[in-house]
Amino acid sequence: MLQNTSASATFNGWRSTSFPERSGVQQGSPLSPLLYVLAAQPLASHLRRQCQLGVIRPITMPDGQPAPVSHQHADDTSLHVLEPRDAQVALDTSIGLFCAASCSQLNAGKSQAFLVQAQPLASATVSTLPSISFITGQQTIKHLGIYQAIRAKVRHWSARGLSFSGRVHVAKQVLAASLWYHATFQRPPEQLLQQISRQLTRYVASAQHQSQGDAAVALAQGNSQDSAALPASAPSAALFPRVLTSSLPPAQGGVGLVEVPTQIQALQAKVVSRLLEPERLAWKVFQLHHLSHAPQASQLAYGATILFSTASTASLHLPARLMGYVTAFRALQPHRLLPVNAMPAEAILNEPLFLNQQIQLPLSPAATHSANGGMGSRPFTPQDQPLLLAAGITKVAHLQAALQVQHPQALTACLQSLLLALPLPWQAAATAAPTAPPWRQGHSASGTQLIQNTQTGQQHSVSPHCQLLQAPTQAISVSGPMHVTPWDPSRPWRGPAQQSAQSTVALYSQGRLWGPEHLSWGVWGWGQQPAHQLVVRQASQRLRLIQARKHGILAPGALTCQPRLLPSLGSVLTPTQVLQALESRWTASMQASSAGRARLSSDVPDSQPAWMALSRGRRQHWSQRQLQQQAQQQQQPSQQPQPHHSDRAAIGDTVDVLAPPASHPQLSEWRRVWELASAAYFNRQHRVLWWRILHGCVMCGAFGAYIGRATMEQACCPYACCSSPNQPQTISHMFLECPMAATVIGWLCRLWQAVTGHLPDASVATILVASTSEGHCASDALLQTWHRLRLAVLHSIWKAARIAASSTHTSTQASQSSSQSHLASKLALKTIVSMIRHDWVKCTDDVRQLSGVCSSWLRGRDPSMTLQAFRDLWCHHDALASIHTAHTGTEDKLELMVNLSDMVPVQLF
Repeated sequence: MLQNTSASATFNGWRSTSFPERSGVQQGSPLSPLLYVLAAQPLASHLRRQCQLGVIRPITMPDGQPAPVSHQHADDTSLHVLEPRDAQVALDTSIGLFCAASCSQLNAGKSQAFLVQAQPLASATVSTLPSISFITGQQTIKHLGIYQAIRAKVRHWSARGLSFSGRVHVAKQVLAASLWYHATFQRPPEQLLQQISRQLTRYVASAQHQSQGDAAVALAQGNSQDSAALPASAPSAALFPRVLTSSLPPAQGGVGLVEVPTQIQALQAKVVSRLLEPERLAWKVFQLHHLSHAPQASQLAYGATILFSTASTASLHLPARLMGYVTAFRALQPHRLLPVNAMPAEAILNEPLFLNQQIQLPLSPAATHSANGGMGSRPFTPQDQPLLLAAGITKVAHLQAALQVQHPQALTACLQSLLLALPLPWQAAATAAPTAPPWRQGHSASGTQLIQNTQTGQQHSVSPHCQLLQAPTQAISVSGPMHVTPWDPSRPWRGPAQQSAQSTVALYSQGRLWGPEHLSWGVWGWGQQPAHQLVVRQASQRLRLIQARKHGILAPGALTCQPRLLPSLGSVLTPTQVLQALESRWTASMQASSAGRARLSSDVPDSQPAWMALSRGRRQHWSQRQLQQQAQQQQQPSQQPQPHHSDRAAIGDTVDVLAPPASHPQLSEWRRVWELASAAYFNRQHRVLWWRILHGCVMCGAFGAYIGRATMEQACCPYACCSSPNQPQTISHMFLECPMAATVIGWLCRLWQAVTGHLPDASVATILVASTSEGHCASDALLQTWHRLRLAVLHSIWKAARIAASSTHTSTQASQSSSQSHLASKLALKTIVSMIRHDWVKCTDDVRQLSGVCSSWLRGRDPSMTLQAFRDLWCHHDALASIHTAHTGTEDKLELMVNLSDMVPVQLF
């Protein structure tokens, strides 16, 4: 790999001469992890061998098995031993031998040690490891610190003139990506998390470094070069639309902006979902031990099932890290994938009796039974049925077995009341005769654990990873049933193996991992995805949708945010009337402002500081509150204090909070517009402009004054030929009503008339929203052509207006040349011609060969275009372009002719 390769070093802009490479691997080489495993494996094997010989004593896990003695991550190695003297033995034997064999050296100055149990360090303990410093008291260990580097990366990337889409991509793939590894294990403090989110938002919202000649980009972000004329209260870098709206997927009204808190929650929820997989790992043993010994679950032995119970996370009193994992997992609001009456018998028998939303306790004798739980009921808790808990009856299977035998009268009454509280399908399963389990566990004469299939008689031994291996048949003493499940070990996150010839199906025992209380797969999940098949990308998207619905960004019953230029649900307004109502608030705010100081709008949450929020009402006197509480207690019947339950119990565990909405014409129009706005064939800048138009957040003069980023003078139309000298520059004025915009829009309509024979109307619905443009498009190719032409013209109008505004603020209007008034027309024509020629290159050449890099690196979608697709897109009636055959010597060559000004003779210049 290194044959005939050379490299050079760059330092402070100085580049050294090339020198040959004789060792090492290149950055990103697939050989690097293989070489690392080959080099690090001997150390791990020797440490494990020392533990087997008893030379080093490892930590014992809660299940009685020894914990791994070491973990290796690149050049960092962690030792986990019972006492400091065992660590010294590991340093003298295994690590010393490895350093001598690999010509490495232990950096004792950077090595640190700490005790897991909080106890004072004796002098003898410290002297056991004289070369390693111990961490005591309030001292902390810094492990691969990464948070401090994010601010430096933001400053580095802020110096590069990237577009809005480019900054969104950099914030997601470069800046925030360095946070995910550590945040998966430990959520950053909230204050630090807010600072990081604020840094990323400021970077995306405004360009920190801009060239003097690109005034349009500066004004596009609301950063006027005449900073002295801006109001003093103008926010520095607020994002419009708001961060949560921008973080939605493009097909739902956002741009896919990274939202750090929800992404960290999704990563931590993935950790909890790994507990539902039959793969034995050391960290799983510790976490399942904490879940099983939680205060509310210690006597229930529910294990991982407690994650789906109604017990609140705070009442479990888990360790801080595990508490964060469980909180993130429950933030996804899992629900039952199967209806109660469609669950298999095995899953019903595995259902818990306590803290189950489907098993309700009436709060009063008059309350009737309801399978889904009524307003006068709550889930059973261990405190409600102490007799059942003392008898070990905690699941439906235990109830089924208890109903087959005689019990004292008090316990029998508890069993009958609990049976009546079950849903009807569960009652039938609980009263049915028990069936023989398909698998039983036992032990051979030598004490080896064996699992036997009761139907075939085949016996299996259990590997250290809980996999079943066939064993010869021998006499065993059966001790009880065992749950066995099929699994594909090659792709464990996919869940139970599908029936296909390519999948390697293996049988796994859940008894050693969860004990006798296991979790039925396929019962719980979110949407259509089972809980054990969590994918971080889908989980992050679900969390953002839940937050957006909570903050009112999503309409009730909708999974997309409402375009501000389209009417709301149930409204009969037209897009023109909706836009007029929106712009009237802008102009009213401008008129109400004094001395050119625009107030901030409550309609834009990102621009409203905390001090402008409405103050809370004055609290009542304690005597008045006491009288009100006494009156409420007299009106309500006496009740026992209820335990804490999860918020998910309020809506039922069979309801998905993000269930697909019912069919509605306006919701269908919203989805159609957002899906069209996120089409891949649009230019990125054109796509972002249309996205801002649909959200009503285009940085025009009136909107800039409305949010406090422009003065009254800057909020007016910059063109001298405008009919009114102080006309506010609104969205409709900028793109439709201004004489400069009307000229270009009229040319676009006449151009489209030459293409299809249909003259579109220059209205808000047709030009800005594109809600009625399909009527004059005979095919999907023409529909794409119309939208690409329309957005190219809109972007040219917007860019010309920004340049005109910059020229107005930096010079007098008399100095403006006459050619600047036709700038939008020139930009529109240039953009359209560029799009046509760019598609022609994709039609005639392989653009992957023109990029200057190896074509195999570009493994995305094929960018090539067929000749017929180009004709359907641009050569309809030869109004936009035409293809001619030129005879050059012995071969024919296709030539492109752009016919814009020939077919539609409009005076553009």
